[in-house]
Amino acid sequence: MILRPDDLKILISKYRTMNIEELKASIDHWEKNIDCPNHLQTIDIAKKELALKYKDREEQIELLTKSLSSSSRLGRWISSIRAILNQFVDSKN
Repeated sequence: MILRPDDLKILISKYRTMNIEELKASIDHWEKNIDCPNHLQTIDIAKKELALKYKDREEQIELLTKSLSSSSRLGRWISSIRAILNQFVDSKN
């Protein structure tokens, strides 16, 4: 028996709302209880969603890393400019 399109939509929607840990637990559960072709299809869908979640997480980490290194660079520039200005002000006194 193959899952109907509506069942697939519901299943995919359910998996998309799960976090990575819940999805991994669900996959483990289905892998331990394979007793019909639907379970193989369910596992496949869950693994695809898990891969998407890992990809999204990786992209978010890359963006955060770029943002942090950029703000760190900006902070160093501001500190350098302040140091130069302080030296300039100190030399005037």
